[in-house]
Amino acid sequence: MTKSYWLKKISIPNVDLFLEYIRTVLPWIKSVGGVIVKRDLIQESNSNEWDGGHLGLVIEFESKFAAKKAFYSEVFQKYLQSRDLMELVTISTL
Repeated sequence: MTKSYWLKKISIPNVDLFLEYIRTVLPWIKSVGGVIVKRDLIQESNSNEWDGGHLGLVIEFESKFAAKKAFYSEVFQKYLQSRDLMELVTISTL
């Protein structure tokens, strides 16, 4: 079967929510069979404060079905809704 990939980009302006996303979602992605093959992190900060950042990910799944199943899972969708991230998270599958 052909592997599939999430091309995922998220921008979160709040530092607490950004850190929570990294600590919560990245381990969850691994638990549903996703493998992070590329990560790009840009932090918005200066010497006094950090305002969140931008995260780009390429995540490999065993199939397109597995990639879509993870993204549209009840767990992931509820997380996005509960944190008001529905408009901030975009995904494409290849």
